[in-house]
Amino acid sequence: MTLRSGHGNGAGVPRIEVLPPDELPAGVPGPARPEAVRDSAGRFVPGAGTKAIARTGGLARASSLQLAQLLGLWTPPEDHPYAPYARMAREWRDGYMAQLAASVGGGQIGAGVAALISSAAIQLGASRWLHDTGARDGDAKALGEASKLADASRQNVLASFELAAKDARSRPQRPEDLPWFRPAPKEPTP
Repeated sequence: MTLRSGHGNGAGVPRIEVLPPDELPAGVPGPARPEAVRDSAGRFVPGAGTKAIARTGGLARASSLQLAQLLGLWTPPEDHPYAPYARMAREWRDGYMAQLAASVGGGQIGAGVAALISSAAIQLGASRWLHDTGARDGDAKALGEASKLADASRQNVLASFELAAKDARSRPQRPEDLPWFRPAPKEPTP
């Protein structure tokens, strides 16, 4: 976010704007995950990679339940005209969050970023639905609304990128970077 001088009808009035793509901050790549090794039968072999999978499985389930609510509490029945667009929004949201966490967010996505991405997904799904409906029915107003929602989705995508990068850079990377970190007392040598 940046403070900019207004333009057009708001010329001279300061505004807070999302940074344009070429001014977005650099993010922090996520940590490399240890690879889980399998035996000849295809079963996981105990080790760091297997522990990482087990640990992330439970966290992923809990996160998934919370994320589902960020797209709204109503789930359209499969035969509802909006159902494929809701599914597309959910899949896009999940994919973009994973991509953003891995490439920009230092392996994590905070609640604010998740809310922005979920809003972008809702706007994207509704935009595509209105576009298809407007194109099918020849409804120029629906096509215009679809375009506005797509633009709003773009702004939330840019804002989520910026916030994820800033979150990752401000997050302590090592325990000794935490303000309350106290090194363990040294043992006297005999």
